[in-house]
Amino acid sequence: MRCIMSLFTITLISSVLLSLFPHTPAAYGPLNYACCVKYTQNPLPFGVIKGFMEQKSTEVCRIDAIIFLTKNNKKVCASTKDQWVRVALARLRSKLEKLSEEGNQHFITAGL
Repeated sequence: MRCIMSLFTITLISSVLLSLFPHTPAAYGPLNYACCVKYTQNPLPFGVIKGFMEQKSTEVCRIDAIIFLTKNNKKVCASTKDQWVRVALARLRSKLEKLSEEGNQHFITAGL
C-alpha cells in the first residue's frame, strides 16, 4: 500500500511540474524563425520575388524589415526605406488586388 501511495505522489508531483511548462514551442515563437539582422544592399529583380512577410521590431526581432521570398525559396531581408522595396511592395499589392478581383468575378459569374 505504501508503494502505491509513493507512486501516486510521484505521479501527481510530476504532473504538476510538467503542467508548468508550455505544451507547444509556439509559446516562445516558432523555433525555425530566423530574424533579419541586416538588410541586403542589392535590389532583387521583381521576377524572382514570390512573396513577402513583414518583420516588426516590436515582436520577436530587433529590426523592422520586409522579408522577400524568392522563387528559389530564399529569404532576403530588405528595408522599407529603400525605394526598390517600396516599388516591389506596390507591385505585389497591385498583383494581389488584381487576382482578388478576378477571383471575385469568376465566383460571381459561376453562380449566374
